[in-house]
Amino acid sequence: MSSSRLGMLNSKMRAVKLEPRKRALESDDEANSDSDEITQQRRVAKTNSSSNGVMRYKPGSIKHISLKNFVTYDSIEVSPGPNMNMIIGPNGTGKSTIVCAIALGLGEKPSILGRAKDLSEFVKHGHEQGHVEITLAGPAHMADSDVKIRREIHRENNKSVWYVDGRQTTAAEVARVTKELNVQVGSLCQFLPQDRVVEFSKLSPQDLLRETISAVGRDDLIELQKKLVEKRLKERRMVEDEKRLLVEAQTLKKKNEVLERDVQRWQERQKAESQLRVLTALVPVARYTQAKARHDLAKEERRKAHVHYQQVRNATGPAEDEMLELESRVASSENQRRQLADRRVLLEREARKHLAKYERLESAQRDLNSEMDALKRRAQKRKETIAALRSEIAQLEAEFSDMPQPPDAESDEVLREVADLRSRKLEMSNEIIRIQDEQNGLSRSGTRISADISSRTAQLRDLDDVAVQRREALRRANEDTFKALEWLEANRNMFSQHVFAPVCLEASIRDSRYAAIIESIVGMSTLRTFVVQCDDDYHTFARNVIDRMRLRVDVVSLRRTMEDFRSPLPKSRLDALGFDGYALDFIDAPRPVLAALCDRDHVHETPVALGSVDNQAIEEEHLFKEYVAAGTRYSITRGRYGSRASTVTTMRTRPHARLLSAGETDESRAAREQITREIDELRSQQTENERTMRKLSTRERKVRDSHRQIEFRENELRKERENRAEAMRVYNRAQVRIESKQAQLESLVSEERKEAQGGRTLVQQERKRIEGELCDNAKCRAQAVADVAETVASIASVLHDTAAAGLQGLNNARALNVLRVEADRQRRAVEDAKELFEQANLAFGEAKEHAKMCLEETRSVTDGMTDEERQAVRDAQEQRRDVSCEELEIELSTCRQRLSMAANSGLSARVMEQYAERKAQLENVEADHDRTLVQLRSIRKQKRSLRRQWETPLDQIIQRIGENFTRMFDYIGCSGEVRLKRVGDGVVSAVEPDTAASDQEDEEGSQQQQQQQPRDDEDYGSWGAEIRVSFRSNEDLQALDNHRQSGGERAVSTIVYLQSLQSLVAAPFRVVDEINQGMDQRNERLIHALIVDTACQPDVGQYFLITPKLLQDLEYHPMMKVLCIFNGEWQPEAFNFSKYINNARGTTSVRA
Repeated sequence: MSSSRLGMLNSKMRAVKLEPRKRALESDDEANSDSDEITQQRRVAKTNSSSNGVMRYKPGSIKHISLKNFVTYDSIEVSPGPNMNMIIGPNGTGKSTIVCAIALGLGEKPSILGRAKDLSEFVKHGHEQGHVEITLAGPAHMADSDVKIRREIHRENNKSVWYVDGRQTTAAEVARVTKELNVQVGSLCQFLPQDRVVEFSKLSPQDLLRETISAVGRDDLIELQKKLVEKRLKERRMVEDEKRLLVEAQTLKKKNEVLERDVQRWQERQKAESQLRVLTALVPVARYTQAKARHDLAKEERRKAHVHYQQVRNATGPAEDEMLELESRVASSENQRRQLADRRVLLEREARKHLAKYERLESAQRDLNSEMDALKRRAQKRKETIAALRSEIAQLEAEFSDMPQPPDAESDEVLREVADLRSRKLEMSNEIIRIQDEQNGLSRSGTRISADISSRTAQLRDLDDVAVQRREALRRANEDTFKALEWLEANRNMFSQHVFAPVCLEASIRDSRYAAIIESIVGMSTLRTFVVQCDDDYHTFARNVIDRMRLRVDVVSLRRTMEDFRSPLPKSRLDALGFDGYALDFIDAPRPVLAALCDRDHVHETPVALGSVDNQAIEEEHLFKEYVAAGTRYSITRGRYGSRASTVTTMRTRPHARLLSAGETDESRAAREQITREIDELRSQQTENERTMRKLSTRERKVRDSHRQIEFRENELRKERENRAEAMRVYNRAQVRIESKQAQLESLVSEERKEAQGGRTLVQQERKRIEGELCDNAKCRAQAVADVAETVASIASVLHDTAAAGLQGLNNARALNVLRVEADRQRRAVEDAKELFEQANLAFGEAKEHAKMCLEETRSVTDGMTDEERQAVRDAQEQRRDVSCEELEIELSTCRQRLSMAANSGLSARVMEQYAERKAQLENVEADHDRTLVQLRSIRKQKRSLRRQWETPLDQIIQRIGENFTRMFDYIGCSGEVRLKRVGDGVVSAVEPDTAASDQEDEEGSQQQQQQQPRDDEDYGSWGAEIRVSFRSNEDLQALDNHRQSGGERAVSTIVYLQSLQSLVAAPFRVVDEINQGMDQRNERLIHALIVDTACQPDVGQYFLITPKLLQDLEYHPMMKVLCIFNGEWQPEAFNFSKYINNARGTTSVRA
């Protein structure tokens, strides 16, 4: 069992007021000179004013710590001072263990330490239980009221037992006690253990603000913030409700406006229906009244018509006999006239026959005269024709004798040549067809080869398009990173060395089967990380991309190379365990990118396998922290204390990679070579086909030339045969023409010869015949004229007799017509009188029936009426006394049309119900809207009041912290500020006047009015405290985060912020563990001076600063206590603490 010893040293410190020193960190020499200057100033300003007073513990400060069997300690007791306590000692001696003891002893969970998760792991190895006992200073108003809290930790059940002042209690009671003493172990601003230092720079502005408010002891501000968030959320909901209710009210109004027109139409319809009922009853009454009047009138008209009929019938005279006699005379005259007319028709027909005969004889005379003239001209004309034919035949025979005999067009020689040409032409056509078939085959083969070449070229293109595909995947995954990549590619001249694109573009996987595995190991943030090779390029990239373009990207600058990374096991050992290799073995990338992967994700230490591995051997021998096998990622964590038990966490890998894809692997390279060989073979075939095609084309041209020559010769022969045939046709036509003319001449000569042999007797006989026929024709024409004259005389006599008979008949007919007109008039008068009587009788019957029908209709309508309805009908009848039935029917028809239109409009009694319901609904919605507005004004008034209560002290706190932060950063030669970051939610609330401000002064009212100007800053849950720093003179202030600043810069910013809180904190003590890790000497010396100056002040509370290293000649203060840890297995057998302390005191007095 190891022994534990604790040495405590009190050293004097010189307190000086901090003087701001703005200077850049340009060189180590300058830093050392600054430190010497500061040390010299502090030594000159040495004071012992604090040592003369009595140092007191604030309530809740730690007065004593006792540990037993806790982590590395068997037993230890620590008595810290009331102000600054520096705990120093080598690494691994147990400094941070005291921090763990403070946290666990005051009720916090192990997770706050960032170490082991189970309490049992804090019990020293080999023991079953341990304890932590902490004595806290009690309230100031109670003497000897220290609180002793004890926590016993049992390994077996991983439980703990609590005691307060020796009395067993619960964790809740301990939490209540510590809260009353304002102990805040859970706040990073008050309790910053070693493993959580890096978390401070990762705090969002919102978390930093909450931690700060908690650190200054203003939990009421956190409650106010929660209330403000609730009020703001309630306000937004009520604004949405108000808008919704307003829209709903407007919608209801519009709907009711439409319904109002329907309601009006419905009321009009009701009125029309009432009017229809009255008119329906009133019209039959009016009809009966009119029908009764028409019945009486028709009865009187019938009586008058009957009297008139009798009078007209008796007034007709005895004119019938005279009219019969005249009719007989008229018939006799008409019969005579018809007989004469028939006689005239027969005579006219006979006269026309005689005239026709005369006209035929006249025509025959003209023909005989023409024949006589032709006989005289025929002999002379024949002589002239014979002379002309003889002259023409002589000329044709002369021309024919000069015409040569044409050759035969179809000679044997020509036919043989034509047949030979056709045979040769057919052979050449067949040859051309064979050549074209071969060319078509080669063309099809070339098309297929071209398609194959295109297909394989596309496969090559696909192999080459991996980078393009990964760029597109990166753009989809993170737009900011893609924009940064585009900027980098356009501005590479700004960098001194090559800046690598995101890892996912620079790296490729040798075997695509491992892509998803590698991506699960590397992680998305690393795949999107840019890699630079020097600090200048890092700052250039961060200043332009992160600060100016406001892009959220990752960039890393490494000083380590691939030679700094070694794999833990050789390849043979991996093979024995079943692994395929380390993740690094399957990645191709530039060496700086590989170094970044090794540094960030330890790909050189993480083995992978597609199949199963020996999991048991890996866990038992503690070979790896992480590995991937069979699609599962294994993470092994081991306890840092005790038995160091292992915990294995498993997680399935994604089936497919998102950003990584296979690069130029052996398979892809082999595929590329195979495709290239196939393309070369296809191109060789294509070249051979083109060569053959050219030969065939040359051969085809030659054959086609011969073919054209044969066709040319064929055309020549065809033209020659056509010319011979045309010459033969001309020769034959000339011969036939001569023969035709000779035949015509012989015919005319023969006719003339016959006429000469007969002498003149024939001509004379012909002339005598014509003259005899002319004499006979003249006699016949004279007889025809006489016949016509006789017939015309007979017609004239008949016409005279017809006129006399017609005149007599006309006189008789005129007298008959006069009698007939009179008789017709009398007859019509009788018929009219009779018809009038019949009509009057019919009208009387119809009027009588109509009156009965109207009476029945009136009775049927009025029998079912009530007395009120009958009275309404009587009133309406009285009002419409002068209105006719037709007008009433028109009014009734109009009323029915209006009702029909209303019925077609779809209106019903439901319209009135809907109107009433919607009106009530509108009133309710408007009432809800008014109530919502009242509630909204009330909420906004409460919100403004809460905001004043919250924002004013919050501004003051942040302002004081900011002043301290700026002053301290000025002191270390840098720039910094802390400001309250107000954030809006995108909704600007309307500002309403606050009635409470009306009673204030004019100036205050004006300020309040200015504060009430609308602005988007009401996302109170997102308000935060923003730390902005600059460590270089030529650099703008930049927000503190985990990416932009280096580790040392983040440590300086963190401790300066914590020191800025020192004068405001309400917590009784604060703990900072190894905050100076990563600082250079100058910053460490300056920060130490700041801590001493702020922590060694009266009434500022207890301060614990843990560090494994110290520079020489640091500033100290009498109010600080130095606790030196000497813990380990190798200690002297005997160690006199008293002698050591006395020697230390003696040395101090000598120096003084």
